[in-house]
Amino acid sequence: MATEKMFNVTLNDVFRTTPLGSTDTAIGNVFYGINHRMMPGAVPTNKDSFGLTFFTRPQLNMSTANIRSDRRFIPLLNTNESSIQRIIRCYLDPRLNCGGSPDNNPIESPMVDPQCAFIPLLTNHLLSCSGWPDVSIDTYVSKPGAYKEVYSQVDSIFDIFSAYDVTASFRNMIADPITSLFYNWTLYQSLVFQGMLVPYPDFIMRNELDYNTRIYRLVLDSKKRYVQKIGCCGAAFPISVPMGAAFNFEHDKPLNDSNSEIQINFKCIGANYQDSIIIGEFNKVVEIFNSSMRKDTRSSVMQQIAYGDLNYFNNRGYPRIDPVTYELQWWISKDYFKKVVDSIDSISKTFS
Repeated sequence: MATEKMFNVTLNDVFRTTPLGSTDTAIGNVFYGINHRMMPGAVPTNKDSFGLTFFTRPQLNMSTANIRSDRRFIPLLNTNESSIQRIIRCYLDPRLNCGGSPDNNPIESPMVDPQCAFIPLLTNHLLSCSGWPDVSIDTYVSKPGAYKEVYSQVDSIFDIFSAYDVTASFRNMIADPITSLFYNWTLYQSLVFQGMLVPYPDFIMRNELDYNTRIYRLVLDSKKRYVQKIGCCGAAFPISVPMGAAFNFEHDKPLNDSNSEIQINFKCIGANYQDSIIIGEFNKVVEIFNSSMRKDTRSSVMQQIAYGDLNYFNNRGYPRIDPVTYELQWWISKDYFKKVVDSIDSISKTFS
């Protein structure tokens, strides 16, 4: 019997008596019972990635007849499809890409994907995004009694509906497109307020602000595969443009690096964290811009990119969050997928 018991002792049984604890139950033990021996367990620390930040595209009325009302928008009428001005115009007015504006012909740019719901330039160059409000609740404390006794209870709501400012810092690039983007964005907002420009008729009818964006924050795991936390604002719009710094002058510096980083303040209304409805809303906005991402057509028209193949499709694809597993999936059209795979196979045969 003693020999039989000896052979029944596993490696985990041995480790359980050490300060590390059992290799397969360390995490389970943390949840199940009190560590009364106060020995550190073999539980890995949390190492999340900062993840991705998505800025949805606004719906500004950048039709030719509208922006001609102010001479500062004249550069956006640039007919060069690859120019910064054309890119900004297409970013801010998605209807131009599909011919949904009053202009006769679609106004397109090969640098802007008309089926992308977000502004990749901002996501790709974001350095920091701070100012998100913490969740907190107010309390009520009663008046003291005869023995100074009091009681207290919750006296506010959990949800955040207030306004707050979020500061986003972007790494600038050649030609200063980020400053130009927000300059035209904020200029449009002010001119609409003054009545110099008009939104599209459906926005006027619904009494809806066309210059709003929504900022989605996705905190990912260390492998950038699964969404660990998700949050978003209700709506936001830029309220500042660092134009003044571009005109500073210093004789001792050969180059002006004051705009190497761009800080933009957003006025945000409401905040929502860790709510499953955010996943549905995120997927829905992707489907609105790209109808092929809808449930009834996605599997027949689109191809999900395998996690191991994502490097081959960087800067391409449409995101989708699996509502069950929280996996951040990336999908691409089957035609483009086949083109890339065929190209990789051709290169492999060349060097084999």
